[in-house]
Amino acid sequence: MNEQDARTQILAAATTLFARNGFAHTSLNEIVRESGLSKGGVYWHFASKDALIEAVFMAFFQGQAEILTAVLAREGDAAAKLHRLAQLAQADIDTQLAQFPAPLEFYTLAAHSETLRQRLADFYTDYHEKLSRLLQQGIDDGLWPDSLAIASTAHVIISTFEGIILLWSLFPEQINLSQQMETATRLILAGLATG
Repeated sequence: MNEQDARTQILAAATTLFARNGFAHTSLNEIVRESGLSKGGVYWHFASKDALIEAVFMAFFQGQAEILTAVLAREGDAAAKLHRLAQLAQADIDTQLAQFPAPLEFYTLAAHSETLRQRLADFYTDYHEKLSRLLQQGIDDGLWPDSLAIASTAHVIISTFEGIILLWSLFPEQINLSQQMETATRLILAGLATG
C-alpha cells in the first residue's frame, strides 16, 4: 500500500467512526483498529486525533468548494446556477451526513479550536467570494437590480442554507431538507428579482 492509499484508508476509518460516535467519543485507538493499520502507521500520517479531525474538515471543505466551482463553471444564467447550487448542496449534505458527524458538533469543534475556526473562515471567505461573483453575474445579465447589496446578500444566502442544514440536523423528522432548500431558493430568487 502506498502512502496516499494509507492516508485515505485512515481518513475513511476516522470519518466512519466520527459519524457513528461523534468526535468526542472516538479515540485514536479506535481509529487505528478501524483502519486496519498499525498504530505507528497511523501516527506516521497524523500526529494526533486533532490532526485527523482537521484533515476530515479539510476533505469536507474541499468537496463543498468543488461543488461550488463546478456550478459556477456551468452554462446558464445566475438564477439557474444558484438553484443548481442549492440542489447539489442538499444532495451532498445527505451523502456527507451519512458519513460525517452532526453539523452542530462540527461547528462546536470549530468554535473551540483556533485551527479549525481558521479553516472554516477560509472556506467561508472562498464561498462568499464565489457566491458574490455569481450575484454580480446576475446583475450584469440584467436578472437582478444594480442596487443589490452583493456582500450582504451573499451572507444572507449562506446563512439561510446553513441554518436550514443545522435545524434539519437537530429535527430531521420535522424538516424535509430537500423541500426546505427548494423553498428557500425560491424565496431568495424572488427577493433577488425585486431587489
